[in-house]
Amino acid sequence: MSEPGSPSILRSGREWALIVLMLAFFAGHVGFHGTQLVTGTKLPFDQMTVFFSLFVITHACLMLGWRQALAFLAATALIGFTMEFLGVKTGVIFGRYYYTDVLGWKILGTVSWPIPLAYFMVLYPATMMANLLLHGTVVTDELPLKGSLFAALLAAMIMSAWDLSMDPYMAGEQQAWVWVDGGPYFNIPLRNFAGWVLTTFLAGFAYRLIEHRIKLNPMVHMKNWIIVLPLVCYGILIIGDFALGYPEATKVIPPFVMGIALVASLMRMFQPAGSEA
Repeated sequence: MSEPGSPSILRSGREWALIVLMLAFFAGHVGFHGTQLVTGTKLPFDQMTVFFSLFVITHACLMLGWRQALAFLAATALIGFTMEFLGVKTGVIFGRYYYTDVLGWKILGTVSWPIPLAYFMVLYPATMMANLLLHGTVVTDELPLKGSLFAALLAAMIMSAWDLSMDPYMAGEQQAWVWVDGGPYFNIPLRNFAGWVLTTFLAGFAYRLIEHRIKLNPMVHMKNWIIVLPLVCYGILIIGDFALGYPEATKVIPPFVMGIALVASLMRMFQPAGSEA
């Protein structure tokens, strides 16, 4: 399902270089998860985040154009960081928590540096999936306000589904952050998940408000094998969380809460032309 209006050939060697880089970053993301599955070692979250984010930004440049790609990155990372910063400082948004030194240096001494990138790297495929489920295409035309609200909310829920298995692992096994007061969900407060939905909704909605003010400028003819790669990365998160989930009970979560949205999106993406009701 190639996107309408895309150029039929690569414009220059620069686009070839971007495709090569995109595939290299994709391979890095797959490699980190593969190593984790084979060796049973802890996931190098910071390194995985770098490769996944670099893959996503190059993919977005190819599919949307560099202006829209950077707008997506800026909106998501800025809002993600702001909400996390306020969350750590006040304890209101997610519950009371703080980041340890496991993920490296902290921005303004508060939020571990991979966190804003992590919002971006997963909200991008989540947005593609929401577009597919609602409109049958990964890139939408300008939506009315109500349509943008629903699309942003669906993407937020698809992304926040990842936190149901990721947060217990990162807080419990890797101890990348600490929940001060604990909570009923594997020692995590329920407010955390409402905070995730709110944060990702705000980031996704902010992007939808500006995306159609920037001309869509894809660099390549978007074949299915290129379009589907971010969804494959989302699927790799499912496999990783299922295989190495902590506590063990969390292993049943990703195939259903993440897998249903992914399978439905893929079915919509590869739906034969003319088969819609």
